Parts: sequence; structure tokens; C-alpha cells
Amino acid sequence: MSLETTTPGRIQPTNPYVGPRAFAIGEELPNRQDEARELADLVIAERVVLLHSPSGAGKTSLMQAAVMPMLESDGFHPVGPARVDKQPLDKSIHGRIRNRYVYSIALYLLGNPHQSSPELEPLTLEQVLHRAVPPTEKAETESPPVLIVDQFEEILTLDPTDWEAQEQFFADLRAVLTRRRWWLLLAMREDFMGGLDRYLPLIPGHLRTTYRLDFLTPAEARAAVQRPAESQHVEFESDAAELLIDKLARTRVDSPGQKTTWLPTPYVEPFHLQVACRRLWKQVRGARGDYFRSINRDDVEELDLDRALSRYYSDSIADVERRTGVPQARIRQWFETQLITPQQFRSQTMTGPVQDNPAALNELQAAYLIRSDSRSGTTWYELSHDRLVQAVITSNDEWRRKNYMPWQIRAYQWVRNNKPRDLLLSKVELRYAPWYRSRNLTSDERDFLKESDRTAYTEGLLQRHRDITGVIGAIAIIEFLIILYLLIRPF
Repeated sequence: MSLETTTPGRIQPTNPYVGPRAFAIGEELPNRQDEARELADLVIAERVVLLHSPSGAGKTSLMQAAVMPMLESDGFHPVGPARVDKQPLDKSIHGRIRNRYVYSIALYLLGNPHQSSPELEPLTLEQVLHRAVPPTEKAETESPPVLIVDQFEEILTLDPTDWEAQEQFFADLRAVLTRRRWWLLLAMREDFMGGLDRYLPLIPGHLRTTYRLDFLTPAEARAAVQRPAESQHVEFESDAAELLIDKLARTRVDSPGQKTTWLPTPYVEPFHLQVACRRLWKQVRGARGDYFRSINRDDVEELDLDRALSRYYSDSIADVERRTGVPQARIRQWFETQLITPQQFRSQTMTGPVQDNPAALNELQAAYLIRSDSRSGTTWYELSHDRLVQAVITSNDEWRRKNYMPWQIRAYQWVRNNKPRDLLLSKVELRYAPWYRSRNLTSDERDFLKESDRTAYTEGLLQRHRDITGVIGAIAIIEFLIILYLLIRPF
């Protein structure tokens, strides 16, 4: 980590916590050196290894910041990490590509993952790797290359029906491992491992060697909290670190007929730790200035974890809008209506915010806001963690208050709460809202305004009927009193 000097004799600490992104090559992983050493030794000894873990456990960080440097120091040549996630940007060339998964690896290793490359379209995996690491005449002295493929579950999830291309890719992989001295490290989410069964006969060793990476133990979490601060000459006090870990090591448990509770867990999720620590650092700097030298228990007491996650969610949604063009309003509504129930529990959906823009789903998964699960050929999406439920609701409420007109907020609440009559606009309130046939309204807003208009009109008729009835009744009473008076008055 670098230190930023602004005035002579004073060192300004920079935020050493990477936040929700993965540790990159060249960055120092503050913990998990034992796991990295075990995995590197396993790759060297077994040649083909599958690294698996729950979503968000830190596979990418482990490989990029620890395992790859270790392999290089051991005399190997790590190549990658590559992925099999890229589709041709130009759909017209899709038919000319020999294998989409090989083509994706070629873009990562030989081209630009964000640009099409006609030159790479017809290549086999062996040809791609030959170009990436050309063999030398002194094969006995060259560093053995290790192909590293991250998020390998994408070969199963991008198109679950694409068995032919998937089988061709594994056949290419077998050819490389059989005819050339390549090592292989695959990394994937463990809930997709079963989908590889049909292809295991095509891989030398049948992927018998695996390594599981779990969430952080309390000791690993403590190192991830304290060591980055120490690198900036800031003391993260021990009792403060323990309190933060205690706050993070919680999971929501919902039992039928019982109150929702948060129970302690024996682990900490790296994603939440990094989000919390990065936010805590900003909070302390804002309170004490640039040149603070410690983070104490009081600082952690003041940290609102849900608020930190809300900020992260809000920033991520803005990034997705900028990169994909999908409006924030649509993404936020999708989160709250499709991924969260009215009772504020996690839900699942098969559809994305926009049907014809899968890029938004990819970006949201890359930000660890959602995760996918493939079952019976269908992909389901859900929030990545229970803690995000309240974070999403809080952020969306704040965003609507800032960006919506009062009638739009009522429209959203009306739809969200099964369209109750008491949330409709009155005749007076309708004067400050657009006509329901106006342009640029969502379907929900149009329905809300139309129903408000219809109800206000009906209530107006009823009120006029009541008024007329009242007048007639009053006249009848007056006439009755007059008649009564005439009958009983003395002559």
C-alpha cells in the first residue's frame, strides 16, 4: 500500500480497504496466506485442480493476489485469469466463431475482452495457448505454464442448453492437457459443481483434486481488519476489531410463527467486511481529519452496517446505469418488487430488470448484489445476502424522496401494497398530478392515475347525489313542518 505525503513530516493515510471488488494482481492480501500456499502446492503437485467456494468467499482475490505470485516464485508461469463469459459483441459473427468459450479465453489472453477480434474466431484452445505462451527450444528449462480460469460456472450458466459447445470446449481442454505440458486451475461457485459431471470423463484425472475456500474465520477476519490499517501506520485497536467482527458475524433466521432473529455465525463474509471497513475508514477521516492514527471501539459503535450497505448499493446501481443504460428507477423497482417480498424477506425471480439487456444482470452479479442459481435449465436470481434487504429498502426510499414527485411515491406505494383505495389521489391532489394519458408515464403510474381519476369522479357523483338528497330531504322536512304548523296553529 502507498502512503500519501501532503506536508513535510506528516503522512496522510490512504484508505487501504479495497471495498467490494476483488484484490488485484500486485496487491497484498492481508490474510489467507496458509490457504494460498496449500492451493499453490496442490496445483504444482496435482497439475489439475478445481477451486470451489460459496459465492463471495474470495476466490478471485486469493488467486490474483496470493496464489499467482506464489506460483511464479516457485518457477511456474501463471496465465490469466481468463473467463468464459464473453459473447461476440457483433451478433453477425456468432456463426463464424468455432467455440464461444475458447473465443472468450482468447479475448482475455490475446486481445481485448471488450472488443471483437475476427483473427481469434477460428482458433482451438491449443492454438490460443500456443500464442499466449509459445514453446521454446529448451522445454526442460522453461517455466511450466498454468492456465487459470475464474468463475468457471459461467460455462454452465450462460446457456444451459449449449451442450454441444460445452463438450467441444472440454474436448479442447483435454487435448491441451494431453499433448502439452500445461497446468490448470479452475475456480467456480460450489453450488454449480454438479453441472460438470457429464464432462468429467473428458478431463484427465476427472477433476478428482479439489480445494474448498470457505468464508473468513474470526482470526482471518481480524487480520483483514487490522493489517491494512497497520500498513498506513494506523492502529485498529483490538477491542474495536472484535466488536466489528461481532457485528459482521450475524445471519438472519426466520422461523414460521416466530419473530425474525439475527444469530451469530462462526464466520465472516469478505464482501461485507471490506464494505464495512472501507466505510468505517471514511467515517473516521470525516470525523477526525486526514491525520488520524487509530480506530477505536467508539468509532465502530457509530458505524451503521445497514447504512454502509445502503451507500454501496446506491453507488453500484448508479454504476450499472452508467455502464448499461438501464435506468436506476427500473433497477431499484426490480430489486424491491422481484427480490424482496412485502414482508421484507428475500425472494427469487427468473427475469431481469430489462428483458433484452442481460448486461445489467452481469454487472449486478459482478458487484455481489445478486447471485444466480441454475435449476432444471432455469436461472433464478436473488439478493446475495439477507443484510441487503433493509439496505435496499432504505436506499430506495431515500432515492424516491429525492427524485420522485409526491404523487409518484403514492403510486409506488399503491402498487406495492396491493392497490388499496385509501392511497389513491383525491380530486384536489389530482390537480397537481399529470393526466393519466400523458406521455412518459410507467404502466403502474398510468394505472394509478386512471384509478384515482375514476374513483374521484365516482366519489364526486356520490357526493353530488348526497348533496341533492340532502337538499330534497331538507325541503321535505321544511314542507312537513309548514304543514304541521298549519294543522296545529290556532284560528
